[in-house]
Amino acid sequence: MRNGVIAVLAGAGMAVFAATAFAAEPSEVGKVQAALDAWLAARAPVEKVTGIAAYISFGASGPAIEAFAGKVGRDPDSRSVDQDTLYQMGSTSKSFTVAVILQLEAAGKLSIDDPLGKWLPEYPAWKDVTIRRLLNMTSDIPNYSETEWMSQAWEKDPMKALTLKELADAAYPSATNQLPVSKGYHYSNTNYVLAGMIAEKVTGKSFRDLVHAMVIEPHGLTSTFYEASTYPEPVIKRLSHGYFENEACAEYQPKCKESWNAPTIGRDMRTFSTSWMQSAGGAVSNARDVDRWMRAVFGGKVVPAKQQKEWTELVSMKTGEPIAAVSADDPGGFALGLGDKILGPLGAQWFYEGESLGYRTLYVWFADQDLMITVQTNSQPPDGTDKLHEAIGALYEIVKR
Repeated sequence: MRNGVIAVLAGAGMAVFAATAFAAEPSEVGKVQAALDAWLAARAPVEKVTGIAAYISFGASGPAIEAFAGKVGRDPDSRSVDQDTLYQMGSTSKSFTVAVILQLEAAGKLSIDDPLGKWLPEYPAWKDVTIRRLLNMTSDIPNYSETEWMSQAWEKDPMKALTLKELADAAYPSATNQLPVSKGYHYSNTNYVLAGMIAEKVTGKSFRDLVHAMVIEPHGLTSTFYEASTYPEPVIKRLSHGYFENEACAEYQPKCKESWNAPTIGRDMRTFSTSWMQSAGGAVSNARDVDRWMRAVFGGKVVPAKQQKEWTELVSMKTGEPIAAVSADDPGGFALGLGDKILGPLGAQWFYEGESLGYRTLYVWFADQDLMITVQTNSQPPDGTDKLHEAIGALYEIVKR
């Protein structure tokens, strides 16, 4: 599992993983717990969350601080958040899709500069878009998850097992489906659904099986799970309840007075099908495994050097054009399923916040300190109220070296 000794602090809701060469200071442990408790007390009434989990690692082999606050749900008898609690990863698991594609490229099965038409000729309107442009969000392909079709699916049939093709088709232009087309950088889940379809076409295997064989199993992600639709009961039992509380209108909703998603507000999404995400962000994990996976990604342990370089090549979130690095004038960059941004006083850091209908997972990788902080919580909050990054900032101030 990990090098070192596991010490559980009774009653504090925290576990400390200490390597023999270095251990987290006892004062840090208490301060981390206090910071999580304070964040939850301040944000629970606003963001409609009931708990938060955090994992802070100081190097790949440890030590680490693992902390929890609150409960897994709104029922007064809900259990406390602990090491066993899982959350949906949302778009942080887009990195799984990139890992699959880049490993297929390394094996000579495809090139990320292949056009979509080579693998999915059934979408001629998108035939010239390359796999690279899918993965760095410069394809100009609309986002299926912002459509009325998607909102109706969430409301009327949340247990339905949607296919990747159904998701892609919801964004494809036709006489009756003319979604706005953006130029440059535009975040669209359709890109990653198409990438998943390409992986299936190339290998003849389900994307679910590819994730298990190429990501979860080889990297020892024992608390990470990926299914194309509903999850088995043992996983659901570990999953925190997740609440959809976002009243904002969908991106493609014209002259909006009430969101298409209004009927979904207040629902607990814990047992509902995740088929609407799949290769765009359908995994479930805990903060420890997110840390383990992202350290493997940034440490170059997932793909060969050529693909590693491709993985981290940035485009500007302002223009969609390639950039060498983020700057004060161009502070946001997107690589292949990875974000790089100037995060206020924290400076330029690799990060990603994944959000599903009832969950959020956020990590920040402080490369110069070999420090990673991951936090998870259980809501999609009202629009404009997400302050999960403030938890990261508070924790960083405690543990920075």
